[in-house]
Amino acid sequence: MRPGQDEILRAVTETTRRGGALVVDAATGSGKTVATLAPLLEHAISADHRVLYLVRTHAQEIQVLSEARAISRRAESPFLAIGLEGRQRRCLLLEGTSEIRGATAEEHGKLCADRKRATERSFADGLPFVEPTELPELPEGGPVDLVDLDGCAYYARVVQSDLDRLTERFVEKPATPSEFDGYCRQENLCPYELSKKLAGRARLVTAPYAFFFHPHIRASLFRWMEVEADRIDLVIDEAHNLPDQLRELASVSLPHETVRRARSELADRGDFQLPDGPGAARFFEIVGQVLDELVARYAPAEDGILPSGALEEGLLTAFGGTSLRLDTWLGQLVSWGEAVREERRQRRRLPRSWVHTAAVTLLSWPRLEPPEYAKVVSRSPRKALEACALDAAQPAEAIRSCHLSVHLSGTLAPLEEYRDALGFPPETRLLSVPSHFPAEHRRLFFDPSVSTRFEELQSDPSAVPRLADRIAEILEDLPVKTAVFFPSFELMDRVLAAGLASALPSAAVLESRRTSMGELWQSIEGLKKDRGAGVLLGVTGGRIAEGIDFPGEELEAVVVVGLPYPKPTAKREALRQYLDRRTGHGWEYLVEAPAQRALLQSLGRMIRSENDRGIGIILDHRAPRFAAALPGLAPLKDLSETSRKFFGRRARWNPAASRAAAPGGSPSPQTS
Repeated sequence: MRPGQDEILRAVTETTRRGGALVVDAATGSGKTVATLAPLLEHAISADHRVLYLVRTHAQEIQVLSEARAISRRAESPFLAIGLEGRQRRCLLLEGTSEIRGATAEEHGKLCADRKRATERSFADGLPFVEPTELPELPEGGPVDLVDLDGCAYYARVVQSDLDRLTERFVEKPATPSEFDGYCRQENLCPYELSKKLAGRARLVTAPYAFFFHPHIRASLFRWMEVEADRIDLVIDEAHNLPDQLRELASVSLPHETVRRARSELADRGDFQLPDGPGAARFFEIVGQVLDELVARYAPAEDGILPSGALEEGLLTAFGGTSLRLDTWLGQLVSWGEAVREERRQRRRLPRSWVHTAAVTLLSWPRLEPPEYAKVVSRSPRKALEACALDAAQPAEAIRSCHLSVHLSGTLAPLEEYRDALGFPPETRLLSVPSHFPAEHRRLFFDPSVSTRFEELQSDPSAVPRLADRIAEILEDLPVKTAVFFPSFELMDRVLAAGLASALPSAAVLESRRTSMGELWQSIEGLKKDRGAGVLLGVTGGRIAEGIDFPGEELEAVVVVGLPYPKPTAKREALRQYLDRRTGHGWEYLVEAPAQRALLQSLGRMIRSENDRGIGIILDHRAPRFAAALPGLAPLKDLSETSRKFFGRRARWNPAASRAAAPGGSPSPQTS
């Protein structure tokens, strides 16, 4: 047992007896996952409870199910552990359907429900057992027309399956989500529907946050698991993300593009007159004009605060009517949109109406008022109005309906901020477990010669090229696999274009927003297996910087470019003021704490066990602000000499040779 694990075990065991919440901040690599799962599973088996483990990323889900697999193999009675994921990731029938791309979970769910009903009707009519050879032949690589599909043979195979046999199979050989999906594809079973049916037999279920915190999905989840909330033992992994996720879930947005699409929908289907008012298309034309005026007036830069009632006042002025008449028009537009959605559904098309979406948003807008909401207008990255939820406690209310909840993270401090954000009582148990790894195994430095202040990077033309040169120098002095984390994709792209790209080896891996987790994981696995030193570029708070393990020599150095302060926005400023009023700690909770967490998450990638060693470097002279959270932080002097003493005389890839080997004399980093 690792130091600190006994504390976690005792605290979790006590929580199983008394119920309620336990908030645990334990260093990355401390073994908190298994120390939480072991007593929870023991309790769940004896009390006939279910453990529901919520994750934010696919990588975290893999880790949890791997730990559960090891526990099950040692248990007196092995148990079933199942990972749930959304239809978009698991639908075999519609994965090649171009119309599905960008569909909401509700829209996809309606299509799925229709095909399931059609399949069940076929069974009622005496359809024989569906053999794999009888599955529909879908065109490879080309679009699939929804009209061509009737029923779902993959669902039919699930309905006709021997669930007892499949349960036994996955108890004997527990599967990660990718392994589960691979088996289902091989056997022509719908992974989404099969995982739902097996969830009722599972002692442990993993799922993304949305499965629990979206009210309608949560009701379905409990039904699949065949359990009431008071028999759920809830775990929330990487819990430091939860408050922002809950606020995002409760926020409402009206993009200008939605209004434009509503007008286009009316043009395609035929306009109609609103009672004592304009035509429906003209209505949305005026809405778009009002939105443009609000953007011009209140968002001189990227975004700005929208005064309460500004949208309603703008619409009433433009239409010259009363709020009652406006609500009447919106109600008629909602009804028209509902009819369009149903008609499209009957024709086996995506059940979507932009008129319905825009009208429902406009109807709900006046109810989303301070202090729980702040109205924001933005022009970048898209022109939109947003009612931003400020209170995370209300959507977190569902947590308290469970028997217990354990909240885990390696970067949860300050714990009081998390407790207060979710509205937990002051007596909530807060447990902080310090790192037990040898201090001499991690050296932390900051470069006092580097500034990454936003104003300097924007105003000084030479600032970004200098930063690119400095990163290249540091990489040459680190003879080990190294990750470089930037505060944003924008700065990473600027630094690469300013010269860093030509200093990288051809096999460097670059994180991209456009790449799926599967492709990214494949690239990272290739880098891990490479026997030589390599370079990995990503962003703080991104998929690589959080939740992916790099044990041993898979990663031995991390360079953090700048301090990862959250980008200042009107939404964040409104939230800071809200937290100031509630707690008096708006700046600490909303600016300092997230930056500290992002730093610790990024630097934590290289130290995953007591035997791992690594050097962390922060390229910013302001880093000593976080010295209390970064023991041993010192100014960077001679990195070449420090590196030789720490790592020995390992051979680094040769930048000149890398450039010469690449086509055109420059490297071709692998963008993932």
